[in-house]
Amino acid sequence: MTTTAPDLAEALAREERDRGEREHALRMVRSARANRMRSEVDELRMIVEWAKVNRLDDDHLEGEPDPDAVMSDEQVAELEAALGDQGFCDRWLSVAGTGAPVVSEFAVVELASTLGMGTDAGLTLVGRVLELKYRLPRLYRRVEELQVPVWKAFELADLTQSLPYEAAGHVDRQVEAAAGKIGKRQMERLVAETQARFDPDAAAEAAEKKRERRFFDVGESRRTESIAGTLESLAGTVEVTGCLDAADAADLEAAIRHTARALGKAGCEDSLDVRRAAAVGELARNQLALDLETGEVQEPLPQHGRAVELVVHLSDEAFTAAGFMVGRLESTQTPVSADVIRAWCSTAAKITIRPVIDLNGAVHVEQYEVPDRIKQRSRWTDPRCVYPHCNRPGDRCDCDHLKPYEQGGATCTCNLAPLCRRHHRFKTHGAVTYRRLGPGAYEWEFQTGMTIVRDHLGTHEPQWPKPPPPEDWEAESPDDPVFDYPLTE
Repeated sequence: MTTTAPDLAEALAREERDRGEREHALRMVRSARANRMRSEVDELRMIVEWAKVNRLDDDHLEGEPDPDAVMSDEQVAELEAALGDQGFCDRWLSVAGTGAPVVSEFAVVELASTLGMGTDAGLTLVGRVLELKYRLPRLYRRVEELQVPVWKAFELADLTQSLPYEAAGHVDRQVEAAAGKIGKRQMERLVAETQARFDPDAAAEAAEKKRERRFFDVGESRRTESIAGTLESLAGTVEVTGCLDAADAADLEAAIRHTARALGKAGCEDSLDVRRAAAVGELARNQLALDLETGEVQEPLPQHGRAVELVVHLSDEAFTAAGFMVGRLESTQTPVSADVIRAWCSTAAKITIRPVIDLNGAVHVEQYEVPDRIKQRSRWTDPRCVYPHCNRPGDRCDCDHLKPYEQGGATCTCNLAPLCRRHHRFKTHGAVTYRRLGPGAYEWEFQTGMTIVRDHLGTHEPQWPKPPPPEDWEAESPDDPVFDYPLTE
C-alpha cells in the first residue's frame, strides 16, 4: 500500500502539531516550577521580616546571642517550679546557629498556626530561614536568584546549625559555586570536615553524643510524635525503630536470622520477612525467663503468656449492630480487628476488665487539682493536645481548665482539655484563648483576630475577620440598578 502525497502531508502536520503540544506542556511545567520557587522565596523573605519584629533586639544580629536571654527547657522547668501558680510567660529561643537573632517562642507558635503547621515544624522552618539569612548569606542569595531550590538549601542549613559562626561561613564559601549540584552525602562530609577543622573538641563531643542518642522504640516513636492509623494496624502490628551500637546490631541480626531459620525448619510456612518478625517475639519471650543479675535461668512462670490490657469503648449499638467489629489500642489509638483481640486474649496470662464508663456524662469535683479518674476521661475524649496541628499524646499533656479555676471555672470533664506544656504556657500567658464548640471541637482565637477550629476532622484553615468599612464610606446605589424582584408601587 502506498501513501499518497496528501496523506503524507497530513501525517507530517499531525506530528508537528503533537510535537508543539508536547513542547508547550513542558514549558508550562517549567513555568509552574519557577512560579513555585518564586513563591517559596517570597515566603522566606516574609519570615525574615517577621523575625525582625519578633527578635530580642538589634544587638543580636551580629555575634552570638546573649546566653542569659536564651532559656533551655530545663531552665524553664526550674523557673516554673520556683514561680508556682504564677507560671512563666514567653521566652527567647535560639532556633538557628550562633550569629542568628533569637526570636520569641510564642511568636513562633502563632506563626506556625498561621501557616497551618505544628509548633515543632514552625520552629524548624524559622531556624532554617534564619540560618540561611544570617549564617549562609551566599547560599541565601543563590536561593533568591532561583539558582538553588529552597529544599536543597534547607538540607545544608540543617547540617550547619551546630557549627561555630566562622565554620558556617567557611561552608558557605565552599558550596557557593556548586550549591544545588552536590548531594546530601557530600554536604555531610563537608560539614564534618569543617567541624573537625574549626572545632575538633566539638567534633569529638558530637561523636560521643551520637552514641548517647541510641534508642529503641516499639510502637509510636517518642521522637516523631506520628500517629499510626493505617489499615495494617487492624492486624495488630506496630513499627519498631531504633539506633543501636554496631556490634549490638550485628548480634541482634545474627540472632534474628538464626531464629527465623529455625522457625522455617520447624514447619512455619510464612515468608522470610514474617518469620524474622516472629523471631523477635520469640527472642523477647525467651529473654523474660533470664535473670540478668545472676545469669541463671529461672523456673517457668505458672501461666506462660503475654499480659494484655485492653480499653474498649462501646455504645449500646455495638451489641446489636452486625458487621466487622473494630477496637482501638489505647497506647497508639490505632484500630485493631476483633479477631486479633480474641487471639491476644486466648494467649494472655491475665485479662483485666474495667467498669464501663459513659463519656457523655459530666463528672466534677470541688477542687483545683484534677483527679486521675477525671484526667483519664478527658484523655479518652480528646486523645491528643487540642491545640491546632499538635499531635502530642494526651497522656503526656497537662489537663487544662478552659475557663480558669480562679475565674469560676469548674474542675469538670466539661471544662477540661489536654494541652501539651508548650501550648499550655502559650494559652495561659500568650495572646490566645479557646472555647469548646462541642465534643472534641475547639475554636482558638488569637489577638490578631485570627481564629482556627480543630475538631474530629483535624485542624481547619485559619479564618480572619472581615475588616470594617472606612469611616467615610457611604453606600451608594449603582447607576443602573438591577432588581431580582418585581417592583411594586
